[in-house]
Amino acid sequence: MIYFRDVALDSIAPVRVVDVLVSPVGLHPLSHERPIRPGSTFVRAKDGERTVQITFALLTQNREVRAQQMATIYKWARSDAPGALRLPGYSGRHLSAVCTGLPEPSIRQWWESKLRITFTCFDPYWYADTARTVACGTAFTPIGSAVPRLRILRTLSAAASNQSYSNGSETMAFSSIPAGSLVIDLDAQTAAVGSTSIIQYLSFSSRFIQPKLGAQTITGTGNVEITERWA
Repeated sequence: MIYFRDVALDSIAPVRVVDVLVSPVGLHPLSHERPIRPGSTFVRAKDGERTVQITFALLTQNREVRAQQMATIYKWARSDAPGALRLPGYSGRHLSAVCTGLPEPSIRQWWESKLRITFTCFDPYWYADTARTVACGTAFTPIGSAVPRLRILRTLSAAASNQSYSNGSETMAFSSIPAGSLVIDLDAQTAAVGSTSIIQYLSFSSRFIQPKLGAQTITGTGNVEITERWA
């Protein structure tokens, strides 16, 4: 089954999936051109996007019905923002994808089997469908092959002052945290109570905790939400 935004492709039209091609994560090397000597100097490589191509057939002979079914497929694939794409063989995981290519059907060749939908994952990693949570101060080890998404969650019944979080290498110190639901997204480097940012309360000498692989502990008050990711 292929699901996009929790809707199965074969539930909206009688498609017959021929193949699903999932590209590896793209590699984007960064280099500086040498002004005098030949060649360039390698600096670093970062992960880029990946694509998913779904090839299928729509064996409907009636042209009017086939056109209506194709319009339904277009509606299923298109979205204004990335959505969860789930593919067979990857149970418990999903990609964050947006459609960047729609099929181009022939009016005559109803038997064609090379109709194609292309999804692009600008965030290229597989995400675990469910996150796990540990209390701050508890050691944890992400099981994915890519750096996990980490968030610090806490509900404050009253404002608190001089609060800090640390992994032993980086420390984030807040002079004040208002009452409400605190979410510190270490991946996006944001901190908010409800919908209001509290970055202004972060001390100048603070450094955002960097998510990483391997055993680690984040101290402070609250819980750490861990969403494993795979390349």
